[in-house]
Amino acid sequence: MKLLRLLLLASLASISPAQAQLIADSPRGAYFSAGFGNGSIDGPGAVGYRNMRWRAFESRIGRDLNPRLVGEGSLEGAATARIDFVYYNEGHPDNNHRDGFALQLSYARRFGEALTAELSAGPYTSMNTTTLGGVQIDQARRGMLYSAALRCDLGWWMPGAHLRLGYNHAAPRGVFHSDALMVGIGRHFTDVPPFPETDLARSKLWLGGSYGRAYTSQSGTRDSNGGILETKQYGGKWALSFSAIFEGDDKTRVDRRGMAAQFWFVQPLTKAWSAQAGIGPYIAENRRDNNRTGTHGLISLQFERALSDRSKVFFAFHRVKSFQESNDRDLFHLGLLTAFGAGQHEAR
Repeated sequence: MKLLRLLLLASLASISPAQAQLIADSPRGAYFSAGFGNGSIDGPGAVGYRNMRWRAFESRIGRDLNPRLVGEGSLEGAATARIDFVYYNEGHPDNNHRDGFALQLSYARRFGEALTAELSAGPYTSMNTTTLGGVQIDQARRGMLYSAALRCDLGWWMPGAHLRLGYNHAAPRGVFHSDALMVGIGRHFTDVPPFPETDLARSKLWLGGSYGRAYTSQSGTRDSNGGILETKQYGGKWALSFSAIFEGDDKTRVDRRGMAAQFWFVQPLTKAWSAQAGIGPYIAENRRDNNRTGTHGLISLQFERALSDRSKVFFAFHRVKSFQESNDRDLFHLGLLTAFGAGQHEAR
């Protein structure tokens, strides 16, 4: 498989196998940023007050593509390209509370020592809590998210850190679009450690749990406490998990519990910190819906901090997508994982 990958790289880029080997073996950096801002919506379904009320928010984690693919020999070169996983909340205009997830291809170009320009685009799946015909629903749409940013260097504070001034244009098909100006903090990690465990079959088994709050999308519901029991294994930049989820009771619409399986992308940031994005099916029974059992989607963002080679703490944001235009939920959890089995992972 490794030889096949090298030959594919060589054929696509019209380079020799030796050059393809250099590309495959070159280091790749990581990226993280978070920001907030304001903007407005326009188009079909944009009624009443269209301003986002300064509640627009985005968070992105990214992995650099190989610098040789953009004509650079190192991660410190003038140009970098990344694949970003983005969570984007489009604020709170009247009757439209939309957020979603995007997978973007990002290209950044440095101009001088202090300024970098960035352009990004990619598919965007969104969920909008809105009232249509007197019925409140979670309206799902797919489209594109386009982004641009200027990054102002803050390297005097932390290597790779920068102030990020951005612009987002969300364009789902068939409904309103939105435009927002964003400001935030980001960091480009060039000294990324190797993956601590590269063989999924022989890596440690991590067991743990988390506890937190759940928020139902529909109004007239209460926040509730819930828990998750989890087992997880890591293999290079991927991980696999199985979870028992107890969402909690909002006293009106949702009291769900069930089992989920998720496939994760793992991006180390430092020897102690990693950022992760997961997706998978979630089969659950809702006691507030005549014990109805359904198959839902579970999308997650997680940040882990290793405490030792056998323990780590994490913060996780989970989105439960019901595919029924109702009863979607956001889960915010803090948790602890403990390892069993062979392998090494040193925290710093």
